[in-house]
Amino acid sequence: MRQVFPAQALIPESDEVMGFQVTKDVVGVAARFTMGVASFISQDAITAFDFHHSLWLEIKALIEKDADIYPGYKHIRNRLPNLLVLEGLLSARFFYITKPTSYLDEIVKYLDAVQEIDPRNYDAHLLRGIYYFLHDHDTTSAKREIRKAKNDRNSASQYSAAFLAAYEGDLEEAHKIYRRTFRGQVTPSTPLDVEIFIGDVLKAEPDKIQLWYCLGMINYFDKGDLQAASGDFSRFIDLARKSGRFGASVKFAEEYLAAIHKKTTNN
Repeated sequence: MRQVFPAQALIPESDEVMGFQVTKDVVGVAARFTMGVASFISQDAITAFDFHHSLWLEIKALIEKDADIYPGYKHIRNRLPNLLVLEGLLSARFFYITKPTSYLDEIVKYLDAVQEIDPRNYDAHLLRGIYYFLHDHDTTSAKREIRKAKNDRNSASQYSAAFLAAYEGDLEEAHKIYRRTFRGQVTPSTPLDVEIFIGDVLKAEPDKIQLWYCLGMINYFDKGDLQAASGDFSRFIDLARKSGRFGASVKFAEEYLAAIHKKTTNN
């Protein structure tokens, strides 16, 4: 607050009205910035983003015009990009999780703002890939975003790549990607987030029986949930046999079921 609020207001006696107006504007900008920070600290990323994004646009326009501005504006301008990226991603994720009416429109609004500031942001590319898939099942654009998000320090993008391969019917390729993915690093919440997402897709498209195999892989190799994995693989085997599809993957699923049975029996 010391850096953005004016330490004192010098109002020339000959121009009291103009001096007061400038001071009011300065205090108003500083107050909006501080209220945005307070909202962010209070875990209200949406309100924080609203305060900060409007300031970002105003101050950026003033600086681009080479206007004679209060020095604190430049400090605010330098602080805003990192805050807006965090707030935008948190807001987009909030709408993705809660899924209110027109939530996809809200998601892309925040992602567009993040892209303007940080076009190479890893999490933004992953979320945009999800957006393309959910909005109109545009797997081509979703894959493009995943390729942009590829990162050796985080394997989350590979979960998306494996899902898309399976969704398009290439379950053997998905199997290969998953095995690589499970050797990488992800945040603790990633496997559960992916499991929920796949479950939602299955509810909407029950004919995508190959996704049961994906759930089995995640529960067995990543989460270590043998009971859930057994149910997923069994469901996949039953549906795949009825459809006469995914023969190679059925054999893998049978091997995994046998291994799960052996582990649970020995315990």
